[in-house]
Amino acid sequence: MESTNQHYDEAISSLKRERYRITEPRKALLRLLIEAEKPLSAEEAHAALGADCYDLVTVYRNLETFDSAGIATRIPTEAGKSLYELNAEEHHHHHIICRKCHKAERLDHCEIEKLETLATKLGFTEVTHVLELYGVCDDCR
Repeated sequence: MESTNQHYDEAISSLKRERYRITEPRKALLRLLIEAEKPLSAEEAHAALGADCYDLVTVYRNLETFDSAGIATRIPTEAGKSLYELNAEEHHHHHIICRKCHKAERLDHCEIEKLETLATKLGFTEVTHVLELYGVCDDCR
């Protein structure tokens, strides 16, 4: 619980630092992302928050705000849909995403450093990457 509150407080501080207003929809969405056990789509977040309380456009805009403020990460899927999760406190990671149900599992290992080193040797600076793996999960097989 303490970690959850700390994560919430840090995210709110980041929003304030980036000069974003702290609204009730943002607070509710932030709490939802903190408690979520997996990355969520805007539609999943909208359904979980209650369609009567928050419209889908508000959810999309707030997820984009969280991404811009650096407190959440947008995870693109092959189908063009995006999933969102709060940034990991511990370290950088990637996901494997089911092509059918869009379930995303965290992969805590990254081997991209060799390619980033190669890019640096080729004269590139500020090198970064986006890598997601796709497959079919056990449930959908």
